[in-house]
Amino acid sequence: MSHENQPKSGISRLLEIAGTKRNLLIVAGVLAVAHALLSIVPYALVYYIIDALLATPMDVEVVRLYIFRSVFAAVAAYVLLYASGMASHVAAFNILYELRRQMADKLGRLPLGFINRSNSGALKKILADDVERIENFIAHSIPDLVKAVALPVVTLGYLFTVNWQLALTSCIPIVLLAVMMPFMFGKKFKAMLAEYHTSLESMNSGIVEFVRAMPVIKIFGHNAERFDKYSQVVHRFKQMVIAYNSTASPAFGVFISFISNATLPVLAVGLYLYFSNGITLSTLFLFLILGVGYIRPLFALSTLGPQISVISHGVTRLDEILFGQEQETEGDAHMGMDFSVQFKNVSFGYQKHQYALDNVSFEVQQGTITALVGPSGSGKSTAAQLVARFWDVDSGAILIGGQDIRKIRPEELMRNVAFVFQDSFMFEQSIFENIRMGMDRTRDEVIEAANAAQCHAFIDRLPFGYDTPWGHSGAHLSGGEQQRIQLARAILKDAPILVLDEATAFSDPENEYLIQAALNKLLSNKTVIVIAHRLSTITACDQIVVMRQGAVEAKGTHEELLAECLMYTGMWHAHTRAGDFALNY
Repeated sequence: MSHENQPKSGISRLLEIAGTKRNLLIVAGVLAVAHALLSIVPYALVYYIIDALLATPMDVEVVRLYIFRSVFAAVAAYVLLYASGMASHVAAFNILYELRRQMADKLGRLPLGFINRSNSGALKKILADDVERIENFIAHSIPDLVKAVALPVVTLGYLFTVNWQLALTSCIPIVLLAVMMPFMFGKKFKAMLAEYHTSLESMNSGIVEFVRAMPVIKIFGHNAERFDKYSQVVHRFKQMVIAYNSTASPAFGVFISFISNATLPVLAVGLYLYFSNGITLSTLFLFLILGVGYIRPLFALSTLGPQISVISHGVTRLDEILFGQEQETEGDAHMGMDFSVQFKNVSFGYQKHQYALDNVSFEVQQGTITALVGPSGSGKSTAAQLVARFWDVDSGAILIGGQDIRKIRPEELMRNVAFVFQDSFMFEQSIFENIRMGMDRTRDEVIEAANAAQCHAFIDRLPFGYDTPWGHSGAHLSGGEQQRIQLARAILKDAPILVLDEATAFSDPENEYLIQAALNKLLSNKTVIVIAHRLSTITACDQIVVMRQGAVEAKGTHEELLAECLMYTGMWHAHTRAGDFALNY
């Protein structure tokens, strides 16, 4: 599927997606039409059976022949329906696989900041719910759409050859559908549909946050109604659904009422023609059966409209990712052996005219350790994340070895930069795979990295050692143990540039000691940027950069800053006083 051009929208975009398995869907459509035609054969044969029963004398063999043909047609119709469903479902699940693979591949090429900005509920809805709805359209709606067009055309064509007055009467539901469609699916409906998706994404996000906050909610004895964000988004979604149903129900109710009573006009006109000797009894029965029977796929078509609208809007959200602006690389530069990092007049803001970093300049010499310190919101984490191009700077440049990182190929940049975050993420895989993280490393190398990260001992105590799965059905590790697993990943990667974002956060004293021991091995001969809140852990750093409100306040060693920077001196005194804090009973 090509994604180079601007995407289409609506039904044309859905058909474009479905077109990637065109041959299978053509087969499914042909089989669906054959099923539809065969399914009306038993009803059409009723016409001939009644004629044969009313004939004088009655030919029993002819009646039996028609009954046999009816049974055969019914069986064959269901066989064709099964074959059509198989073909459309095989096509649908192959398309879903390709879409999800493309989404995963695309997310890997989008700026990492895009993932950080997108809430997990919205991404879950797009990757799971919206993609899954496409399966319903391809596997069910396309065959239904083909049947809904083919069956009325063939049926009405045949009925016009029998009696044109009753055939015209049978067309009333089609005329009604054409008149009612604009009222059921007009501009107001489309606007409410957009609100539906936004509200659903907000509710998904609120649910995820509610589940994560469950321990805190329980501690304070609250319930779902007291969790404001959750209750608000659920209430908003409920109000939106009520408003949507209130808007769509009147027109849809009128349509359903007419469709459900479509027999009445055919019956009225048919009885008039019968008693005026215009038609035979068998003709009247034929129109009462076929003249109304073809409406069933039309009814499916009436419900297909809102389904396609919902699916199409979801595909629009999906295309925002598939066609999202990838992070551009301005050149094809290769990194040399110089891994010094330089911030050169860097300014960056998550929103326009609101800078998180403002004209920041400092340099981290190769093989040295630089700590970023400052109050919350001073821009420390933002500066560190810009080194790996989570986002691109608004002005200025970040250089590695004298080269602008925007000119270095992303895969080469990521290969040479390693991160250790304060929040440790674990996959529901074995401990071995959690350390290896897809890297081409042997088991011995993984164990060696685990030893260096001070985590081999507790892994060895697990039920299956390195093959123990992590997660709901496997082992559960403490926060400090998970951080050491993360350190093992970084040691195994062995990147020359390392960014540590408060790597000892949430650790107890014993784990902190082990993590510091692991860090001593990891930091050897690396260019290191450390984000620190515990100032006692960075006193020996080669350089400390003090940040305030997105700007560099001062630079220097611990001793130099104590002598020259009032802000750092105040932070140091606050830190040392906190160490003397104790509860008095």
